[in-house]
Amino acid sequence: MTPEIRAFEFALGLFSVLIGLAIADVAASLHRLMRAQPRVRWDPLALLSALFAMVITVGMWFDLWGIRNATSVRHFFQYLALVGGFFVLFLIAASSLPDEASEGVDLQAFYGRNRRYFWSLVTLFEIFYVAFGMHFLGSEIDRVPRVVLAMVLCQWAVLIVVPAVLMLVPSRTIHYAGLALLFATVSWHYALAVIA
Repeated sequence: MTPEIRAFEFALGLFSVLIGLAIADVAASLHRLMRAQPRVRWDPLALLSALFAMVITVGMWFDLWGIRNATSVRHFFQYLALVGGFFVLFLIAASSLPDEASEGVDLQAFYGRNRRYFWSLVTLFEIFYVAFGMHFLGSEIDRVPRVVLAMVLCQWAVLIVVPAVLMLVPSRTIHYAGLALLFATVSWHYALAVIA
């Protein structure tokens, strides 16, 4: 085992905790909602947002594998910035569904109240994500074919612009369209992702 892999395994520990907490929070919130099912007014938009939070959380686990050989991850301030990004990811997951459901909850009303907070966190996270993407892609950018680079830049634009729009615009139709675009973009990005 190389020193780089050992350092990556050490660094991965804290990221694993934050990813695990994010997934556990969504799962626990969904469990509480399902237990209170007779008193819950379900809303597909709220559930799709929670699913999106889960998808980007699992996606980050795949992205971590892609940076396992990057030496900059082992520097304190780069590591601290990554921890900050993962902390925002946890906040996204934690805010995707209500924490309490014992008294009953209207998920449509919850989504309406929570929309700005949730999508502002997603926007902030995607800014982190794009900044890290530029950092890790930086030395390789000259070798990336122009068409691939254009596709990556379009993807990054969608990942930042769409959540920002959803944060500002209350229209449920736009939210469904925005979520569809985000799911399509993330699916395209991770379609060939493999941990090997």
